[in-house]
Amino acid sequence: MQNRMQVVVAALVILASAANAQGWNILGAGARAEGLGGAFIGLADDATAISWNPSGLGQLERTEFSVVGRWVQEDYKTEFPSHPEFGRTQIQSHFTYNFASIAFPLHAGRVTIVPAVGFQKQLDAYGRTNTEDQEYESSGGANTLTPGIGIKLHPMFYIGGTVNIWLGNFENSTLDKSTKNTSSNEGSYSGLNFTAGLLVDFEGMKNPIPIKLGATIKTPFELEYDGSYKWEQTTTADQSGKFLNKVELPLMYGFGASGRIGENLTLAVDFESRLYGDQRIFFTTDKEPIDTTDLSDSKEDLNQVRVGAEYLIVTSAGVIPIRAGFRTVPTLLADHDSRGNSKDQVSGTGFTVGTGFISQSFAFDVAYSRSKWKQSYEMVGGNLDATNTVQMVSASLIIYF
Repeated sequence: MQNRMQVVVAALVILASAANAQGWNILGAGARAEGLGGAFIGLADDATAISWNPSGLGQLERTEFSVVGRWVQEDYKTEFPSHPEFGRTQIQSHFTYNFASIAFPLHAGRVTIVPAVGFQKQLDAYGRTNTEDQEYESSGGANTLTPGIGIKLHPMFYIGGTVNIWLGNFENSTLDKSTKNTSSNEGSYSGLNFTAGLLVDFEGMKNPIPIKLGATIKTPFELEYDGSYKWEQTTTADQSGKFLNKVELPLMYGFGASGRIGENLTLAVDFESRLYGDQRIFFTTDKEPIDTTDLSDSKEDLNQVRVGAEYLIVTSAGVIPIRAGFRTVPTLLADHDSRGNSKDQVSGTGFTVGTGFISQSFAFDVAYSRSKWKQSYEMVGGNLDATNTVQMVSASLIIYF
C-alpha cells in the first residue's frame, strides 16, 4: 500500500513539475525566428529584433510594425509499467498573443538611430489539469513592456539596448474533488531588467563577407509576484490573506552567427546561457517569510544551442521563404533516484519548420515547433517516466511603412 501511495504522489508531482518546467528558456518573438529554431541573435534584421538582439534594429530602413500570435498544446504523460493503472495523460491547449512592436528608423548621415517599443508575453501562466482527485486552472502571465534603441554606428558595427518593464496578472484555482475544498490565488507581476546587444556585419567591410556576429546580455533581477489567497474549507473556517513571492531571474547571455550562401540561402546558429543553477524562490505570506526553494531542481544552468536555415524562393509576386531549425531544450527539472534525490538535468530537443510570404509592403510568416523531453523517477518495481511534449504554431505579420 505504501508503494502504491508513493506512485500516486510521484505521478501527481511529476505532472505538476512538468507544467512549471517550460517557459524558463526565455526567447524572443516572431514566426520567422521560430522557423529558424530561434537562431536569431546573429541575424535580428526585422521589427522583432528588439526581443532578440536590440542592436539589430539599426539595420532597419523603414518603419516596421509587427504582431505575433501563438497556439500552444502541451501533453504530459506518465507511465509506470508495474502499475499501468497509475498512468496519467493530460492535454491542454490555448491561443495567446505573443508579441507586438513598432520601430522608427531615423537617418543622420551614415548613422541610423532606431527607437522602438515592444510588448511580449514572457511567461505564460495558462494551465489546466483534471485528474480523479483534483481539478486545477490558471491563467495570465508575466509580460514585458520594452522601450529600446538600436544604432548603426558604421556599416559594420551596431549597438543597442532595452529597458524591460515586467508586469502582468495571474489567477489560479484548485478543487479537491474528495473533500470539495477549494483554494485560489490572484495577483500581479513586477520587475525591471536591461538588455544590451552588439552586432558586427562583415558585409560592411571594403571587401564584403556575408557573415554577421551578434551578442546579447540580460541583467539579473527579482521577479516579484504579489497577491491574495483564499482557502474555502468544508469542515473548518475559511482562510484568506496576502502573499509576496520573489523569483531570482539570473544573468543571461548569448552569442549568434549567421551567413549567406549565395543570394537565397541563410544559415544561423545561436548559443545562449541562462544562469539558473543557484537561483532561489522566496515565499512570504502575510508579511512572514515561510519558505525558500531552488528554482532549478537539478541546480544546473540552462545552456541552449539553436540552429536554423532559410531558403528564399523568389517569384514575380513576392518571396516565399522555406525555413527549418533545431534546438536543444534544457529544463529546470531533474531525474530522481529512489530516495527522491535529484540526479541529472532533464533536457530534450525540438525542431521547427516555417514558411510565409514577403512583399514590398508586408511580411507574413508562420512556424510550427515541437519540443519533447522525458523525466524519470526511480521506484520500487521500475521507473515512473513522464514524457512532455509541447507543440506550437506561431503566426506573425510585419507591416512596412
